[in-house]
This record gives sequence, structure tokens and C-alpha cells, in this order.
Amino acid sequence: MEKPKLKKWLKLAAQIIIAVVAIYFVIGEVDLEEYKKRLLGVNVAWLALAILAFNASKILGAFRLNHFFRAIQLQLNSRFNLKLYYVGMLYNQIFPGGIGGDGYKVYLLNKRYKAPLKGLIAATLLDRISGVVALGFLAFLLALIGGKAYGLMEGYGFLIWVALIVAYPCYYILVHFVFPSFKKVNHITNLQALGLQSLQVLCAFFMLKSLGVTDGYLDYFTLFLISSVAAAFPISLPGGLGVREGVMVMGSAMFMLNESAAAAFASLFFLITLFSSLIGLVYLRQIKSVEVKEKV
Repeated sequence: MEKPKLKKWLKLAAQIIIAVVAIYFVIGEVDLEEYKKRLLGVNVAWLALAILAFNASKILGAFRLNHFFRAIQLQLNSRFNLKLYYVGMLYNQIFPGGIGGDGYKVYLLNKRYKAPLKGLIAATLLDRISGVVALGFLAFLLALIGGKAYGLMEGYGFLIWVALIVAYPCYYILVHFVFPSFKKVNHITNLQALGLQSLQVLCAFFMLKSLGVTDGYLDYFTLFLISSVAAAFPISLPGGLGVREGVMVMGSAMFMLNESAAAAFASLFFLITLFSSLIGLVYLRQIKSVEVKEKV
């Protein structure tokens, strides 16, 4: 077997093992009857609002990515970019590691617009990095406001303050020295990243309401953002399946939250992500036709 294929299959095997171990841990920690009851008894009205907030965050994410593309002189039609973004979401649910969508976007835009691969890869990579920085920044902020995470640091709570203060200066330094082509869009993309993650927190609020959770919102939000950071790494299956549930349940035990509700929350977010990514099916044929025309 060729080395690239072997590496790919080994990576997939590792992701599956991590997901199975995480799910096994979750099953052993939660009340499965309560978990099932919460998911099956979800309030549809609140769920609908959660889906709307989630997709609003993705639309904002598409606009943010287009700013990165424009920084490398790639002028994409906003409607086409949004369609491609949803197709990328669909690919991210199909291919392990959550990189399938980025890879497909880079491939298609290189073929159609002759945009340099180096610039496209840098744009999609920085899009991800800026998102993780925004996630971390909001997680640190909510940890301070929520109180429990800060209290659990036992004398080291100042580290949360340090992380909060240095997060964006470090990001700006990274862009200045490693991604200088994107310095001119730094401010707008960072604001959009914070807006995107704030919409995701709003989605989380609606989800908690739909599951009948009545307290501990700030701590759930903190855990949600931390789990999103964990799910962003290529150690997890698409959507962070298993990893997100594991982080939520482990954190809920530390924060003295309802573990079954936390697990149901993570599973519901995965389902919302999967459902929303299916919008990409509507645009897949159109995007594919563009790809075929370019080949011809």
C-alpha cells in the first residue's frame, strides 16, 4: 500500500478509536434514560430557532472566508461563494477529519480561477485559525464571567486572564510574519469570527432551552466553546462525533452540571450540523457542473 493511502487509513483508524473510546466513556457516565428522554422530548420551536442561529453563523462564515479570498485577489460572487461554502460543509460531514470541504474548495477554485494553491491553502488555513482563536477568546471570557472554571483553577485563575489578553496579539503577530498577505483583512475577519461564534453561542442557548435546561447557561456555553475547539482538531470524526460529547460530559462533571443534559446537547448539535450540511446537496449539482465545464 502506498504511503499516503496508508497514512490516510491509519489516521481514520485513530479517529474511529478516539470516537469509540469517547462514546464508551460517555455511556458509562450518563443516565441513558434521561439522555434519551431529553432528546426525544426536544421543544421543536426552540430547536427551529437553534437551526436558524446556526445557519446564520455559517452564512457569516461564508462572508468571512470570502474576505480572505479577496485578500489574494480572488473575486468570488457572494452567492457562488455561499453555495460552495455549504457544499464544503457537506464534504466535511462525509470525509473524516473535517478537511474534505476545505480541500474541495481549494481544488475547485484553483481549477476554475487559476488561483495559486499556496494562497488558497493559506486562506482556508487562516480561516480555521481565526475561528479557533475566536472560540478560545470567548471561552476564556465566559469562563471568567461564569465563575466555576475560574474557581477550579485553584490559584492559577490568572492564567485565564493571561490567555484572554494575549490571544489576539499573538494572532496578529502570526498573521504579520506568516500570513502577511492577509493583514489588510485582519480587523474585519476577526470581528466576523467573533460574530460567528456569538451566533453559535446563541444557537447553544436555544438548544439548551429546547432540551429543558433551566440553569448553568454560562458554564454550558464555556464547555460548548471548549468542545468546539477540541472538535476543530483532526483527531475527531466529522462533526466532532464522540470528542464533543466526551468533552461536554467530562466538563459537566467538573462544573457540577447535568451530565445527561450535556451529552444530549452535544448530540443535538451534531444533528443540527448534519442537517444543515445537507443544504449542500441542493447546490452540489450546480458546483459539480462548474467543475465539469472547467475540465472540458
